[in-house]
Amino acid sequence: MLPNNHVRVPPPRAAVPRDITAEFTQAASQLALGQLIKDETFTLFDGVGALEIMDSKMDSGYISPGENQVQALEDDYDVRRELTPEEIVGLMDQLLCHEMAWHMGHPLSQTLFTSIYIDRLLWPVPRTMEDARFDRVPSESPLVSLVLRSYCLALVKACDYVHSRVVVEFYFEEEDFVSQLYNRNLLSSFDGSHFYRLLEEAIVWVEAQHSIDKSLRDAIVCRLKLRYEFLAALDSDLEILETRSVDKFVESLAIMESLASSVSLGKQVPEAFSLKIQRKLASTVPPRPIVQISNEDALAHLKRLCQDAIDLLEIVDYSGPGNFKMAVSTLLSRKPQPSVYIRCVLQALIVSDMMTIMAAIPAKQLIYEDIAELVLPSSIILEASKDETEVPSDPRFQIAQLMEGFVKKFAPPFVDTIRYTCVNRCRTRRALCHSAIDWDNLQVEAEELDLKLQALSREVPLKAADGEASFSYPLSSWSYHQKLVQLRLIVQMGFELSLYAPEELAGMYWYLSHLCTTHLGHLDRIRTFMMAASKRDLQMTGDKPTDWATRKSAAFRKSFRHLERLTTNLIAIDAFAIALHGLYVVLDRHRALPYAAGPGAYSTGKLRYDIRMKPFIPISLPEVIPYEDFLHESTLEGDSDIMIIERSSKAIVEARRALDMMLTDGAFEYSTPPKTPAVAIGGYWKADVKDSMRACIGTSIAIGMVQKTLTNESSGNVANLQVEIPQIGSKSRWHDWWITPQISQKKADS
Repeated sequence: MLPNNHVRVPPPRAAVPRDITAEFTQAASQLALGQLIKDETFTLFDGVGALEIMDSKMDSGYISPGENQVQALEDDYDVRRELTPEEIVGLMDQLLCHEMAWHMGHPLSQTLFTSIYIDRLLWPVPRTMEDARFDRVPSESPLVSLVLRSYCLALVKACDYVHSRVVVEFYFEEEDFVSQLYNRNLLSSFDGSHFYRLLEEAIVWVEAQHSIDKSLRDAIVCRLKLRYEFLAALDSDLEILETRSVDKFVESLAIMESLASSVSLGKQVPEAFSLKIQRKLASTVPPRPIVQISNEDALAHLKRLCQDAIDLLEIVDYSGPGNFKMAVSTLLSRKPQPSVYIRCVLQALIVSDMMTIMAAIPAKQLIYEDIAELVLPSSIILEASKDETEVPSDPRFQIAQLMEGFVKKFAPPFVDTIRYTCVNRCRTRRALCHSAIDWDNLQVEAEELDLKLQALSREVPLKAADGEASFSYPLSSWSYHQKLVQLRLIVQMGFELSLYAPEELAGMYWYLSHLCTTHLGHLDRIRTFMMAASKRDLQMTGDKPTDWATRKSAAFRKSFRHLERLTTNLIAIDAFAIALHGLYVVLDRHRALPYAAGPGAYSTGKLRYDIRMKPFIPISLPEVIPYEDFLHESTLEGDSDIMIIERSSKAIVEARRALDMMLTDGAFEYSTPPKTPAVAIGGYWKADVKDSMRACIGTSIAIGMVQKTLTNESSGNVANLQVEIPQIGSKSRWHDWWITPQISQKKADS
């Protein structure tokens, strides 16, 4: 008899595996697009537990039954074997491809650390340079023991310089760069002189080997020289601030021309690379395949890296905050974007710490010059100094004290706005969303400080036509300008990153125009107060020396010129946004757009608006437009198609006129010519504006086709038009920020 509290446990049934692939596929095919089914009881723990640990796909250390442990972990490749000159060239090119793949963001475990030669150099960890060999018994072939060894050692040291530079700067692991070294050391304890000496010895030896064909001899020497110059360039990347020279990068770029012509001479040695090495690395990730990139892609990436490093020299010569920020943003918005190494070098160059720029310019000077350039070309607020006035009761002393606190508070976020451009474009936009909120709070603090400075500086209010007096609020106006620039960039980068569905383009271009209109109104207010201040200073010139009047007049001219350039840029963006907004409204009315997944398949217009306005909701000024107002304005309710398309036609003409003015003015404005003119960066800026001009012309053609269709068709619809939205990278996408639809007549059904 069993006790009453005893439960009879049935014997376990044998688990019989059954293939459910067909049943699962049939069940999944019955789900609607976008529908998701989730078992509430299936937790993350269950999901992780479902992974098979002893699976060769998941466990790099797994050794299958019957497999010899030594054979599983070690390769039978002989690193002491003699190599032909063709194989040496091929191995050098393969290693260069793996190095550039690492620069592109792939981990070392899938690139350089798959090389058996590199693995033998780094493990066991060499204590001296003599220990850093492929084998304890050196190869009898100098091509291996001297030439290939010196090349590999210099390559590892170059990676050490890159790794050391990147990890101390602001970057995103796995997105920009994989810093994991897998318990390996990149010869960081050895001085660079050892590697230069070995490379020189290898070059001398190869040049003396007349038994080797001259073309192969030149190819090997070319690669050794590239490794020498590139290593020296990486070793002295920050010396550009003192030397104002990028000769090593220039020489590396010149060598690559001859290297590219000799790639065909090499013979690859695929057996010199193995995935088995991953089993010996300190890694917690599953085994991954070797990353293979072509020689053309590797050389193209290296050329861009060297060219970007050369162009960094143009940023070193500081010539005002406006030009400085323009140069940095222009360089880092190149397509493709500069590599993470270049972006980290730029961070190290321009932001040595939060209170110093370019290792010499105080952040206070940068902020003061930026404020003076925009709102205060002549004011005691920026001129007051405690060094000249030591009496605490003196207003100038109190102004200087308040401004010191202002600089300490505003310097970190102001410098951060420059640093944000040094990360990848997705992270730049994300950082701007957070930064705009910070600047919204800073604007409130600046306004409170303006109230204190009004009394201390004895500011004369400006009276309007109705007799109401108003003050300039210079620091608050400057902060508001910074915030508006960031808000506009958030929207524009949304187009660049393809965040918006085709049905959202009309609304987002309307919101971009709304921000530009707000910003233009703010610049008009700044200009009004600046003109009043200029007249007051002009009236005071009779009591002041001539040089004082000349200096003040020049400062005002510079500020007015700066405001004019900002206004022209905003007019171009505003007019272009108005033109595209109207065009997309008409296309959307006639259901001519290629919708992402059908109207209302995933969401409603209200939900889409809420998600797009999420970065702007915490902002107090400008306020987020209520959805009902946004819907009314963005859809142009009450306006006919003809009226809308005519407005777009006029707007695109205005945009083209403003772009022409921008090209005439040029990229930068110098009060005094810089030591090194920004030729390369200025050229890229000019090319970017020309791309906007091409997009402008394309938009004008699209508007003309829609206008012609609306005029000729009695029904007034454009259903017979084929509309295509060009994707990023396509030839018909002339500019990332301006999505010009490609419109053509639909083909008749056969």
